Amino acid sequence: MNIVPTLIPVSDLQRDSARIVNLAKLSEHPIIIVRNNKPEVAMFNVDKLQKMFDRLQVLEENALLLDLRQTEADFKAGKLKSTTDFSEFLND
Repeated sequence: MNIVPTLIPVSDLQRDSARIVNLAKLSEHPIIIVRNNKPEVAMFNVDKLQKMFDRLQVLEENALLLDLRQTEADFKAGKLKSTTDFSEFLND
């Protein structure tokens, strides 16, 4: 999905902040505040932002689970050594 954000100059935010905050509150997409034609900050609807954080957490947890499964498979395949016995590494 390609989202074209709403771009608002910082000068408009200074002049009409209540309208722009309301726009961000009602929008499904971020409002991007620009200064000198460069993005400075994004304004999000708080509920949308929370959903994004929740989704990110789920994705991070899924990635962690995949990493743990791969580590377990590597250990079972003998690709990893147990960390309970370091004696072979200490005898130089």
